[in-house]
Amino acid sequence: MATMQLQQCKICTQRKFNPSIGLICGITMEKPSFSGTCEQGELDDTEAIRLKKLQEEAADEEPSEGFFGAEKKGMKKGVLGGIVMMIIAAVWFFGGLAAGYIFYYPPILFVIGVIALIKGIIEGNLAGK
Repeated sequence: MATMQLQQCKICTQRKFNPSIGLICGITMEKPSFSGTCEQGELDDTEAIRLKKLQEEAADEEPSEGFFGAEKKGMKKGVLGGIVMMIIAAVWFFGGLAAGYIFYYPPILFVIGVIALIKGIIEGNLAGK
């Protein structure tokens, strides 16, 4: 299905969904095959508004920050984020140790927390920007 057709069919009152095919036309019960614009469909105002809100929310969200995304967010929280990361690391490490496991990531998280704490103190960032 062409992109233009898909955009129009997503907000049409005649849209249907077939699990084996995907989005289908409720009039023909087949994949849309029109060229240009469909003359038989009607705009579903509530669905159009819902999709527009979803697009705006997606545009406002920060892009994924990769593997260390949570740690980067914690570092942005300054002193408080550093302290929280250090507490999580200590509980995780000593909890695992008490259970007979040694986890290697908690010390790394603890160091990241120390860096965030020091950086937050230097910048005067106590609870996030």
